[in-house]
Amino acid sequence: MAFGYDAGVLKGLDRELEIARLAAREAGQIVMQYYGQPSLEVEVKPDGSPVTAADRAANDCVLSRLAEAFPEDAILSEESPDDPIRFERRRVWIVDPLDGTRDFIAGTGDFCTLIGLTIENTPVLGVAYQPTRQALYFAVKGGGAFLESAGTTHPLSASSRRVPSELRVGISRLNPDEGLGKCLAAAGLAPRAVQMGASVKHMALARGDLDAVLNLSPNEQEWDTCAPEVILAEAGCSMTDGDGQRLRYNQKDLYRRRGSVASNGLCHPLMLRVMAPCLPDVDPV
Repeated sequence: MAFGYDAGVLKGLDRELEIARLAAREAGQIVMQYYGQPSLEVEVKPDGSPVTAADRAANDCVLSRLAEAFPEDAILSEESPDDPIRFERRRVWIVDPLDGTRDFIAGTGDFCTLIGLTIENTPVLGVAYQPTRQALYFAVKGGGAFLESAGTTHPLSASSRRVPSELRVGISRLNPDEGLGKCLAAAGLAPRAVQMGASVKHMALARGDLDAVLNLSPNEQEWDTCAPEVILAEAGCSMTDGDGQRLRYNQKDLYRRRGSVASNGLCHPLMLRVMAPCLPDVDPV
């Protein structure tokens, strides 16, 4: 037995899960050492997104743990140069050491360390740790999704709501998309929108507290969706791009050019219809 469920369903990934959980917790502890420091410097990356010493320190922690335990695997991380060796490897870890840097800077508490593992471009393991709540979310494909908090472990399960007037739709708090706001208003769902930070929205969906999460951020990339997708799928949720197509991983172009739609599955067709008018007329890729 491991973590309160049958280790047999882990399909040989029990050590990977153990290391990823450990790395996420350690990275979260490092991030909290910087949290709320008024002297923390904020830099702006070429894509316009912020980065801090906390991002880099957490990145060093996670990559060190993964490289030591799995030296033959490739790693794709937001805060490290892209190594093309990943295209030659069967197993690729996809990492966002501090997902929600804007929320981290703003002091909202809505940020996580995300660690995902893909095998042959398919996400099979996901860990998300929110250090401000000491909440560890994790899942392995075929093994269910779980939340570990306050010394106990609970299974995660999607909501069963599908009536539009009852839905709660997660959207970005600090990086809102004007077009998405108009689409929600046109569908009569603007009053149902809940502003939350980064992948914390996805974890709320996995818990059943939200019914959908819509994202049209031009900065959303593979590391923003890899770990959450595994957790969501194992909680009974659905996650696609804005056209309803499955998300692809370990690609040359890392951006989610068509946005992302996550839901409890029951309201997914509705969410795709809501998103449709917001999508770009032509895919840039």
